[in-house]
Amino acid sequence: MRKIIFILLFISIGFSLSARVPKKRILVDSLGNPIKTDWNFGVIPGIAYDVDKGWTLGLCANIFDYDDGSYYPNYCHYIYLEGSITTKGLRTYRLFYESDSVVKNHKILLDFSYLPEAKNDFYGFNGDQSVFNYDWMNENSSDCLNRAFYTHESNLFRCAFDIRGNIVRNFYWYAGLGSLEYKISRTHLWGSYDAENQNELYNLYVHWGLISEKEKNGGWHPYGRFGLGYDSRNQRVNTVRGVYVDAFVTYNTECDGQISFNSMKFNFNFASFHPIIGKRMVFCYRVSTQNTILGQSPYYLDSYLNVLYLDHNRYYGLGGATSLRGVMRNRIWVPGFAFSTIELRSRIWHFDVGRQHFYFGMNVFLDAGMATQKYDIDEQKLRDAFDADLADPESWISKNNKKFDDFFDFSADIYKPHFGFGSGVKLAMNENFVLSCEWAMPFSKQDNFTAANFYFGMGFMF
Repeated sequence: MRKIIFILLFISIGFSLSARVPKKRILVDSLGNPIKTDWNFGVIPGIAYDVDKGWTLGLCANIFDYDDGSYYPNYCHYIYLEGSITTKGLRTYRLFYESDSVVKNHKILLDFSYLPEAKNDFYGFNGDQSVFNYDWMNENSSDCLNRAFYTHESNLFRCAFDIRGNIVRNFYWYAGLGSLEYKISRTHLWGSYDAENQNELYNLYVHWGLISEKEKNGGWHPYGRFGLGYDSRNQRVNTVRGVYVDAFVTYNTECDGQISFNSMKFNFNFASFHPIIGKRMVFCYRVSTQNTILGQSPYYLDSYLNVLYLDHNRYYGLGGATSLRGVMRNRIWVPGFAFSTIELRSRIWHFDVGRQHFYFGMNVFLDAGMATQKYDIDEQKLRDAFDADLADPESWISKNNKKFDDFFDFSADIYKPHFGFGSGVKLAMNENFVLSCEWAMPFSKQDNFTAANFYFGMGFMF
């Protein structure tokens, strides 16, 4: 593991360069960091690892324009490019652009992403109400049903345009338009199933009517959003002090004639940052929630976390690298949820390589999350459908001798909190380009089957 971390650090340094020679002046920002000017590039091979996604291979680039340095550590323009594929069948093709200078006193954000995923995790609805059986997907177990049993194919095309305007001082308004287009199907990766003899949980949910015919294949969902926010952070990426708050609504419509899936979701986020030892040690925490306040969403939109700033390529509901580290991605699949994090961040060693300013740091954290809204499942109707399968000698349920309690536990507390904790290391360049390696594990075995939950990627969670 140490070799892997060393290789990542070495590659990040070796591929970092300045596009132009900075202007000859010695200035520092409010934290004592030397100011950067002009265009700067951070380019690395897309070598990363996430326990939920596997190894990533590809290329990504961070391009910053600091202009004359008056914005530093913020920037005038930022471009992010990525093309990558993971060993678990997830691909990323993304162009992201951010600017504070195209429209005066406004921030402009553009995102175009194609995110096909051959094995998107699906463990059922309502968290612990859906029982997780690790041996059913473990090829080394005699009880293995299918290594892709808890997955389905979920391909997403996303385009988004967002704008932020200043109201007064640190208060802002936000508005945005975009669309999410999903293509959903059974997993087809690497011959993962034999259609006649094997099944996946997703397909069983369709068969039992928990996922309707209208939503089982995905759909195209244009959306609009509006919100208000407050932001007093000293900088966005490596924040040392300040508070960030936003509250916004997102209205999703359906362009395939499924009026029943028009919906509105409400999001609230609060994050606070407190320096303990100058910029070298920072205590921070955040609280976030997303709830459906109008209409009904197709099940796959309930696992998509709405955000005002697209820091990550993909956003999921509860579980995984963007919400509950250590907990399996999408483990708590519900129409409404809340989550929080407390984290201690430190900067251990500052150093320069060429004209680039680096620091090496560490963090420890505790993540927590819970369902706030659930799917209303008719238990008796579901039992009747299951019993009908059990009585049919030709059904998959009957052939595999499965019981209702193997899939569902209606006595489980849906609103029980879920926890994950861990630590990590960070390598930052010029305050905005951050390589991250984190490890985490959950409190409950139903939330994950392994303690080897590593996340190699970029940036902080918040």
